[in-house]
Amino acid sequence: MYGPDGGVATVPEIRLTLTQRAQRIGPLDAKLANQGGYWFSDRLRLPLPGTWTVQVTVRTSDIDQVTVSKNVNIRPLPKY
Repeated sequence: MYGPDGGVATVPEIRLTLTQRAQRIGPLDAKLANQGGYWFSDRLRLPLPGTWTVQVTVRTSDIDQVTVSKNVNIRPLPKY
């Protein structure tokens, strides 16, 4: 996250969810954890590939937040 001055900004909360509307799955919460400078999750497992809507909500203060949604195409892992 970058602040208005272009420097790195800390935020109190980031929430990331994924939804696959075609299959009526979600929203699945990534359960991000603040790792002291970056946010991380190793718990999220998507049940199948396809077009997913990723929604990110960033809380910047006790009363302010912004949410952005984008569609992403998730492909299956190649089999080796």
